[in-house]
Amino acid sequence: MAWAGSSRFSFVNSSRANASTSSEIEAELSGAPISGIVPKGEAEFDVEDSANREFRVRVENVNLPAGTVLDVFVDGTKVGTITLTGGLQRSELELKTELGQQIPQISTRSRVVAATQAGVTIVAGSFSNVPPNPSPTPTPSPNSDLRIEAKLAGAAVNGLRPVGEAKFKVKGNERELEIEVERLNLPADTTLSVFVDNLKVGDLVLSPTMETRLEFESERGQTVPNVITGSTVTVVNSQGQTVLSGVFNTVENISMSNDIDDTMFFVEQQYRDFLGREADDNGLDFWKSGITACGDDASCLQRTRINTSGAFFLSIEFQNTGFLLYRFNKASFGSMPRRNEFMIDMQAVATGVIVGATGWQQTLEDNKRRIADDWVQRPAFRERFGAMNDDQYVRALYVNAGVQASESEIHDLVQGLTEGRETRATALRHVADDAAFTRKEQNPAFVLMQYFGYLHRNPDEGPDSNLDGFQFWLHKLDQANGDFNKAEMVRAFIESGEYRDRFEW
Repeated sequence: MAWAGSSRFSFVNSSRANASTSSEIEAELSGAPISGIVPKGEAEFDVEDSANREFRVRVENVNLPAGTVLDVFVDGTKVGTITLTGGLQRSELELKTELGQQIPQISTRSRVVAATQAGVTIVAGSFSNVPPNPSPTPTPSPNSDLRIEAKLAGAAVNGLRPVGEAKFKVKGNERELEIEVERLNLPADTTLSVFVDNLKVGDLVLSPTMETRLEFESERGQTVPNVITGSTVTVVNSQGQTVLSGVFNTVENISMSNDIDDTMFFVEQQYRDFLGREADDNGLDFWKSGITACGDDASCLQRTRINTSGAFFLSIEFQNTGFLLYRFNKASFGSMPRRNEFMIDMQAVATGVIVGATGWQQTLEDNKRRIADDWVQRPAFRERFGAMNDDQYVRALYVNAGVQASESEIHDLVQGLTEGRETRATALRHVADDAAFTRKEQNPAFVLMQYFGYLHRNPDEGPDSNLDGFQFWLHKLDQANGDFNKAEMVRAFIESGEYRDRFEW
């Protein structure tokens, strides 16, 4: 591999000089200056006609000591390390299927992060739909705004991986810039600084829901920074460290007045809100085609969007991740989870899980085992159950779950604990997977996830000061025997002003 002398990276691989044609996407990576020097990087993913795949990540200008090890993550999953070498430290990671190496699943929505082993983000960004060496000024499609976007990424903060997006829009003589972040697990009212091309443009103040937004609009007389393809965005903390960063490298031609009315955006958002990940290509194509098949039939579009969104809660993936966590909480404490804590656990149990992908069942099982083992060691759990013997522990779980287990079932589980065939973690999973318990909690969990997913809040926060709204929808869903269409629940949430306001800009 050879370094290019220009400021833009160029991967050169002599073994590919005579190779068959390939499909290639790139991700420019950016970060905040380290002692005055701005780090940068690039990731490249290449699929050849031979089906061989290659993934490479390169960094340079990283002003840290030679020998420093950086962890490389793709969508939150660690895929390898980079050890810094040279003057202004630079190095790379290269993975190839032809060498028997594991290659992460990558699409134009995948986010890449290089962070220190202490968890400090050095550079980050996302793959794009802009080809290598793009024109700095994209051409808008007819009847749509000119929009370029930057998907922002960062290493996990206090157990949760933040994500964000910067969007720049030109319409006539008007310009708009919006930067938003979410899942940023820092105290409410934390102030973060935003830089565009290393010039500070403003501050973000974090809300209790771990989200915040900064907007600039020229029509309001505000100064909107000049943004072109390749412009960088960096969100930093009070110590000047990168929290999230990215590069404008995605062109959007959404002609709708509200982003959520665009079919592709709508489907992508269901993945983010309910599964906590970016859409995989196969899944995105499947759900998108179902909606677009309606053509201009308004009633068909409405019905299909509702069914698509509702399907995410009912999916194998969510039932084994988010709904499992809900049942863990109910069996442990007799109560529903709170959103912020739920988001952290959801990330842990769902990381790397894409139903249908190679090895997904084992990945899911490993995640479930780890989260259960961690769960029973938490202070709140140990305080509640630590003094109980095995029989008392098992009976307490069933009481919290609100289901009546047979004496033989309880005896078998207690005996397993006594003999070491079971642990308190596996006993918790056994109760959480109880069929009667699962049926009983299906509707309450469904309603709660409407608030978590669509509104990004707890049901007793924001416009609500109690659980009246939650109880209203639970009553309707119960009356409809769990039929969310008959209850008109999903429709009400995705058509609500509170939900739609998230995507209006």
